[in-house]
Amino acid sequence: MTVLESGRPTRPRLKLRTFFVAGLVLLFTIYSGRQVGFTISTFWEVWSNPLWEKFWPVPWEWVFDRHNVIDPLIETFQIAIISTLIGCGLALPISFIISPLTTPNKPTYLVAKGIMNVVRAIPDLFWAKLLVTAVGIGAFAGSWALSIFSLAVMVKLFSETVDSADPRPLEAARAAGGRHTPAVRTGVLPTVFPSYVAYSLYVFELNIRASIVLGLVGAGGIGRVVEAQRQYFRFDRVMGILIIIFVIVIVIEQISVALRKRLV
Repeated sequence: MTVLESGRPTRPRLKLRTFFVAGLVLLFTIYSGRQVGFTISTFWEVWSNPLWEKFWPVPWEWVFDRHNVIDPLIETFQIAIISTLIGCGLALPISFIISPLTTPNKPTYLVAKGIMNVVRAIPDLFWAKLLVTAVGIGAFAGSWALSIFSLAVMVKLFSETVDSADPRPLEAARAAGGRHTPAVRTGVLPTVFPSYVAYSLYVFELNIRASIVLGLVGAGGIGRVVEAQRQYFRFDRVMGILIIIFVIVIVIEQISVALRKRLV
């Protein structure tokens, strides 16, 4: 933004290049929509489908039955808690290894960084399907799949925080004659640990949502119940479960946001 001699700022002007890029994006969006068959008419056909009438009324007596929904929901929480502890626990030392600030050995940094990039590139649904095939249907496969997912997400978030940490306390600890690990522990960890806790809470939120999706492929939790009722075309029961999940996720998100504001 430029300033005139009078001291009043002038409004920035949009360049011709901006309109050109926006036009290209718009044309590509229209082309992509046509290629996948997405049009206004097909969109309306989806929402006017008589199938939506089967979502009501919700059989709340079935939804609030312990064996039908409550126990699988508890299993979903158990999967999310275990996977968050394992994934975030492993992510703490790995994040320091793949940060150039705290890793003096460049080959170690490059190898660890490459491995984590590969792990992060593989979707959580693939890990779930692979582990369900390897160990069978159930919460055990879901816990390990989400542990890998949590590790990948947490390492990405926390390692960037370590990269941006103030290097002066670490340099002072090294100048005082401290070894590498104690210097990192006293010079970097205290400054980034609040962010680590905040990211862990965020990963727990993600795991609650992801565990529901992974249950659709047999990885345990409430997702298995949703998939079973969908196969029986009991969409009224599915709607009840989705409402319960929506309320729980909103409550967890608000609690997590409040805790993160106190920590960071």
